[in-house]
Amino acid sequence: MLEHGADGIGLYRTEYFYMNRKDLPTEDEQFEAYKQLAVSFGDKPVIVRTLDLGGDKFISQFNLPKEMSPFMGWRAIRFCLARPEIFKIQLRAIFKGVCFRRP
Repeated sequence: MLEHGADGIGLYRTEYFYMNRKDLPTEDEQFEAYKQLAVSFGDKPVIVRTLDLGGDKFISQFNLPKEMSPFMGWRAIRFCLARPEIFKIQLRAIFKGVCFRRP
């Protein structure tokens, strides 16, 4: 991306860490990915969005309830607040990973 002139990342979608796998990503797996992102982009802006499931992104291990309006329902921050054990792991990994931006 940088070699093509990117000035940063406007929205880094973290839900893809959770897709196409049978288990949840560990804190260390996420940390390594965020660290690589932070190191690669240095002082360029990177916006990291926390887990946003539902709508058009479903992950079988969470058994999300069926909803009439999945784009408005139990997703994103509602999901994260209902599952703090998952949310806290992700927040710690993001925080530790982006700390590699600064010496």
